[in-house]
Amino acid sequence: MKASKKASKTIVTAALPYANGPMHIGFLLEAIQADIFARSLRLSHQDILYICASDMHGTPIEINAKKAGLEPEKFVEKFWKEHRADASSFLVSFDNFYKTHSKENKELSEYFFTELKKKKYIYIKNMDVIYCPNCQRTLPDRYVRGTCHLCGKADQYGDVCEGCGSVLKGTDLLNPKCSLCGTTPHIKSSPEYFFKLSTFAGKLKKWINSKSADLQPEVKNWLKEWLDKGLEDWCISRDAPYFGFEIPDSKKECGEVKYFYVWLDAPIGYISSTKNYCDKHGLKWGDYWKKGEVNHFIGKDISYFHFLFWPAMLMAMDIPLPKLTVHGFITVNGQKMSKSRGTFFTAKEFYKLYGAEALRFYYASHLQRKVVDVDLNFDEFAAVVNNILVGKLGNFCYRSLTFAEKNYAVLPAAAENKAMTKKVISLSDKVVKNYLAQDYHAAVKNILLIADMGNAYFQKTEPWKNKEDAKTGAAVSWCVNLARNLAILISPVLPEFSGKVFGALGEKDLADQAFDSIHFKWKGKIKDVPLLINKVEIVRKETFPLRLTIGKILEVKDHPNADSLYLLKVDLGQLGKKQVVAGLKKHFRKEELQGVKAVFVANMKPAKLRGEMSEAMVLAADDGAHVGLLEVKDMDLGAEVHFEGTENSHQEITFDEFMKLTMTVQAGRVFYSGKKLISTSEEVKVHGVNDGARVR
Repeated sequence: MKASKKASKTIVTAALPYANGPMHIGFLLEAIQADIFARSLRLSHQDILYICASDMHGTPIEINAKKAGLEPEKFVEKFWKEHRADASSFLVSFDNFYKTHSKENKELSEYFFTELKKKKYIYIKNMDVIYCPNCQRTLPDRYVRGTCHLCGKADQYGDVCEGCGSVLKGTDLLNPKCSLCGTTPHIKSSPEYFFKLSTFAGKLKKWINSKSADLQPEVKNWLKEWLDKGLEDWCISRDAPYFGFEIPDSKKECGEVKYFYVWLDAPIGYISSTKNYCDKHGLKWGDYWKKGEVNHFIGKDISYFHFLFWPAMLMAMDIPLPKLTVHGFITVNGQKMSKSRGTFFTAKEFYKLYGAEALRFYYASHLQRKVVDVDLNFDEFAAVVNNILVGKLGNFCYRSLTFAEKNYAVLPAAAENKAMTKKVISLSDKVVKNYLAQDYHAAVKNILLIADMGNAYFQKTEPWKNKEDAKTGAAVSWCVNLARNLAILISPVLPEFSGKVFGALGEKDLADQAFDSIHFKWKGKIKDVPLLINKVEIVRKETFPLRLTIGKILEVKDHPNADSLYLLKVDLGQLGKKQVVAGLKKHFRKEELQGVKAVFVANMKPAKLRGEMSEAMVLAADDGAHVGLLEVKDMDLGAEVHFEGTENSHQEITFDEFMKLTMTVQAGRVFYSGKKLISTSEEVKVHGVNDGARVR
């Protein structure tokens, strides 16, 4: 292969993971997608930096830090360290993984703001904000839920509608509710800072239609639709309490302190992370951002911000626009990732079960430069890893190397095999082009074609029959050279696998390898060959027959036809409001139940009880003398809880089937077959009942 020409400086970024919880496999899809591209550029002799950071600002950080009893700075620092470790465990080769709560990001955010203000792209005007009288705070858009006024999809946050993809304001929502307490908020006027996004509509239209933008067709359609609707100026400030950078002179200009909206300083974090790296290495960030090329990899849920707000700010700052690649969502076994359904995996959980390279290979085999959702179907995952990765690529490389190690002190020159070698080189050229075009699916497919050729050739030559023959030695040497070339080609996807192959060949420094070092000239002695890749065994969770969901009791009424029953009106979040007939009248006064958050069985088959429809069931523990509800305080409505090692069923269950289940209380916790009822955020507790109480 011919050597690639050295290109100008290049930045590759993955979107910044939010420092509000553990890294999950959804972010890993993006981090690995960008990592494969970054590694491919390095193997093509590009001057490239792979940049990322933890996104550390915003109301969710402030609120959850308070819940955890930590200062926001300590709260985000914890997750920043975890994110770095998780990315490293999955072999993501960041040159710098920094943080948005940093002196560099503060300086650059203030610099952007000051320059934009000088150019008259920022102004102050009064706007309607949503205020929760119960929480006594202004609610950011993310903390308001309601019905989208454009498409009618219910239970949407006030920033982006998952139904139509439109960017919203909390004031746009129909029937808004505070996400923190469920209270209906009211609107008040507040002076805020605005960026003149509408001014850039013409430039943005011109950009998206240019060849230099190189937009994915799906993205181009979204942008045209959004631009045709018209752009509104963008509010870039937020009210206290807020964890972020204070806007200079905001108290003087607005009468109260304002903070930069997280979506202003978060993308600037790409630049500040670059600056942090460059300052340490005697480089200039402007050489990359102003003179080089920037490649962002993002999920489709944040497209509006990255294709409209961010480019407009860069235009205003006279910084060249980036190239962007958008990927779809990650689903697990065909379902949206859900902690309650057992389809949510943190990076740590997945690594412990299956390691890094199985996931990297699976993602790569599905990714191309189309906005496609990737379904992590575990049956397919096992088949791809065990039958294709291990059975084809791993088998050929391991088979060739171990045979050579056992039977040849020193390998001779490889057989010429002109026709096959020419085909391998041709396919290798295609693989490199596939990588650089971000079509990893095609790259993997072509690599496997090469591995198939190797397996067929090894089988055909039958080297075990005549090991001492010179032609046999040359044939084995050709196979070893092919394994070496495959290791180079697959290294953007499987760097650990490739490193093992190079180690066996005495070429330990993977950094010295490049795409133009593919050849059939290697000869020498094979060292110890480690196991190159492991098969995976899918760990399946037991299905528990109930869908245990958090609900809030909104209203309590007497049952018209039964002295011991209440009619409860219950809010189950995304499942909507349900009526529940509950036999709690002898144990609780109405006011004791009003507003309580508790655990409900959401998959009960609806049935009429004494003439009234019951659409769910409230769980309670009963020791014969006392009754206690399974209560929580802070979990979101509609969230699910489950027993350890199980996933909830969403199939309907009858009352008779429910009564066959045995759930009991021990030390204020609920157990089923020795498994504790758990959630991802807080413990489910039962008060006022003795050990051994039955839950029903």
